[in-house]
Amino acid sequence: MKLLKKLLLIAFIGFSLVSNAQKINVRIYAAKPIKEVSFVSSFGRYKVKFGENETNIQKTDIIKLRAKDDKVELLINDSIIGKYKNISFLSQGLMNFFLVRPSDSTIKEGRYDDNLMVSIDSKNRLKLINNIETESYIAGVVQAETWGATKNVDFFKLQAICVRNYLFMNINKHIKQGYHMCDDVHCQAYKGRANQVEVIQGAYNSKSEVIVDSAGNLIETLFHSNSGGETVNSEDVWSKPFSHLVGKKDSFSVGMKAYEWEKYIKLKDWRRYFKDKGVNIKDDSIKNELINFSQKEGRKKDMFGIPLVQIRKDFGLRSTFFDCQEWGSEVKLKGRGYGHGVGMSQEGAINMCDQGFEYWQVIEFYFTGSKVKRIETDKIINNINELIINDNK
Repeated sequence: MKLLKKLLLIAFIGFSLVSNAQKINVRIYAAKPIKEVSFVSSFGRYKVKFGENETNIQKTDIIKLRAKDDKVELLINDSIIGKYKNISFLSQGLMNFFLVRPSDSTIKEGRYDDNLMVSIDSKNRLKLINNIETESYIAGVVQAETWGATKNVDFFKLQAICVRNYLFMNINKHIKQGYHMCDDVHCQAYKGRANQVEVIQGAYNSKSEVIVDSAGNLIETLFHSNSGGETVNSEDVWSKPFSHLVGKKDSFSVGMKAYEWEKYIKLKDWRRYFKDKGVNIKDDSIKNELINFSQKEGRKKDMFGIPLVQIRKDFGLRSTFFDCQEWGSEVKLKGRGYGHGVGMSQEGAINMCDQGFEYWQVIEFYFTGSKVKRIETDKIINNINELIINDNK
């Protein structure tokens, strides 16, 4: 009975998300050299359109797509139908999803909502575009980014708002390629349809909500895993200041799963690194600082003029928030936090939600001077779609 209720709730929210909503185009498997895939109609009804023809897809049909020269070869039940510039799989009805199974077994299959459009890219690979309702895409990104961290619906609600902000601020990123977003970290991680009820419910509850600054403009909603107890100014990481991305004390992240970390580095390698960067490691004060560097009084930007973000990258550290201590023939880095530290700490946000804070209070805490606002998302999508059409003329 509980499983039935869960399925009914997912179905209800799914129908609510897609009603009167606009679709966007997301390139899936964007970073993968896809040459052949199978299409499987998982739920609902589909038809396939190829050239001037179209046909309904039966549940038992085996459909394959192959990159052949500069066209897509379509096979149905092992019969070659032909080669075409474009092939579209179009959903029939309100709720439909399909499976894409790459022939390369090292690449994971994925389930996606709504429609699929297939063509050939400039590298003679299959170009797979998931034409999907905006809110369903947002739910999919939220699940890919955060599922497993909690089951708190309010957290997924505010995470969905952050995802929506990023989408609308970057929706023209691939406009010249004829689609809106890709599924790689170049845009936002997207692994397919959301199927966790809490994630879907959170996305539904946040529909049409975005975060704006005091002037009513959309803001960059950056987030990371854990701040280590203190967030970072945006300019300390990317050299560009934003009024809503300012460092502050963050007690909500303290004691959470990713709050602390340790790493041991050979002392000779540690010293050599700074020597190679031009630091005079023979100087007694510098030699002492190398094994006694501390941020107990607050986060710092650099160490001997070397940006901490660079040191983090070069040594593969979880964050830039660390202290140093001599540990035999090694130096022990005792750190706090996970990620760049700018904007919202996800674990801190989860803690706030668990403590009973409203989702908008969490947003206003991490994004200084911001507020939640409802907007007409359809107008944004329509305007961008017009740009794509005009650019392709």
